[in-house]
Amino acid sequence: MAMHHPFLVGDLVYLRRFERGDITDRYFQWFNDAEVTRHMVNGAVPNRPEDVEAFYDRMSRSANDVVFAIVDRATEQHIGNTAIHNIDWIRRLGEFGIIVGEKAYWGKGYGTEATRLVVGFAFDRLNLNKVWLGVHADHPGAIRAYEKVGFKIEGRLRQEMVRNGVYADRLIMGILREEYYASHPPGAGGAM
Repeated sequence: MAMHHPFLVGDLVYLRRFERGDITDRYFQWFNDAEVTRHMVNGAVPNRPEDVEAFYDRMSRSANDVVFAIVDRATEQHIGNTAIHNIDWIRRLGEFGIIVGEKAYWGKGYGTEATRLVVGFAFDRLNLNKVWLGVHADHPGAIRAYEKVGFKIEGRLRQEMVRNGVYADRLIMGILREEYYASHPPGAGGAM
């Protein structure tokens, strides 16, 4: 099956720039599905179609955010998004983000591969020195996936997250360029 505008290519997924055509009813519903958003910082607030459009408009004009669509190579289905946000070009760091909205793809390595591709891109192409993220301390699957790519826990923000009135800690994880290259040679990030 031919890939549509591939930019970073892995075995399971390819990443391409997030496009206006990706904003479908199915995509919109990811952000209103409590199971999909339960570990997201802003997952407690219902979304409206105009919120998703505003996000797209803001990201497409931003010089400090790069957002990719995650596409299943076998089916050409848009299954999620991943990004480097809040890029600080002076300190050379950015914040990683990911959502796999299609639940049939959970726990099968798709998110881990997308994470590896984006982190490689951040170091190989954006010349960043560090990529960091925040994750619920009670989300062991995500923590394991990030650790597989090489992220390390750097800190804990106590009772930073809330879900159904229950507070949980948020872990801050990071990976340095030298740590990533120790296990992934430069240029092996999957770029076309």
